[in-house]
Amino acid sequence: MVSIRRVVTGAMVLSLLALVSASAVRGQTSAVLRSPAGVVRDLYRVHNNGRGHLFEARGKANLYKFFDKQLADLIWKDIHETPEGEVGNLGFDPLYNAQDMEITQFQIGPPVLASDHATVVVSFKNFGQLTKIEFRMVKRKQAWKISNVDYGDDSDLIKILSPPK
Repeated sequence: MVSIRRVVTGAMVLSLLALVSASAVRGQTSAVLRSPAGVVRDLYRVHNNGRGHLFEARGKANLYKFFDKQLADLIWKDIHETPEGEVGNLGFDPLYNAQDMEITQFQIGPPVLASDHATVVVSFKNFGQLTKIEFRMVKRKQAWKISNVDYGDDSDLIKILSPPK
């Protein structure tokens, strides 16, 4: 027969392991958010080529993890206010600036830092065409957040999501 002491000891060991594991994940997440390139790398990992539901209603928590409040609010508004079955302003994948993707040669460049601002350039080929996207970032407390995504040719995510003036 299993003694109560053994059961209690086993439960305590499992609880301790769960606590240590959760702390390690939180520490890893906060360490990632301390580096501009780490934020962008983790954003693409979570996005998982559009399968991560980042730009959908169930991705709201991650929007506020990666994007500063202004941009996250604009993205959330577009998601939330677009009627079911219709396409809002995000009729494309904002991390690839495309509706269809066949991505090769994906690279995240080193951050260009200027005090509490940074720019991280992501480059890749989509269907063989070279694409570069600039992630404009700002440091908020101890974490870097994406404040805008610049697609070039005077196009950026804030302009796409903002109402016409």
